[in-house]
Amino acid sequence: MRSLLRGAAETIAFGRRIGALALPGDWVALTGDLGTGKTTLVSGIVEGIHPGTRSRSPTYVRVEVYGASPAIIHADLYRLQAPAEWDTLGIEDLADRDAIVLVEWADRAPDRLPAERLELTLRYSGDAAREIRIHAQGERWHTLIKEGKLDREYWQDALYPRD
Repeated sequence: MRSLLRGAAETIAFGRRIGALALPGDWVALTGDLGTGKTTLVSGIVEGIHPGTRSRSPTYVRVEVYGASPAIIHADLYRLQAPAEWDTLGIEDLADRDAIVLVEWADRAPDRLPAERLELTLRYSGDAAREIRIHAQGERWHTLIKEGKLDREYWQDALYPRD
């Protein structure tokens, strides 16, 4: 499945929808070139799970944890030199607590991700727009996509949330 995100507001709105659908134990793998909006998308996902919680890029610390019940584990693998460095991050230990795990630059350690996950790939599509490719690995996300739960009509209202 593909969609066009026209700017940061739509990227955050789409992320809020992902967050609203995410359940403890879910993994979301984000890939794309530098500056394509992975961290912006994560901000929306975090907002969709824990409204009012702000996320930040964990590029230097590599892993951030937000909230509880469920906790959100946000990993950034940009600075990963080798897939074996994954073991030093403790992501799997943190994820054992029924967390939702968001992994930026997931293509840097593809064999370490669980088989069941949502894969989101962002690509440039003009100056401010991004194409997002959505690929479900596993039954739960596949069913949600098949039911149209990620279609624009479900998340466009998140552009202007009613707080």
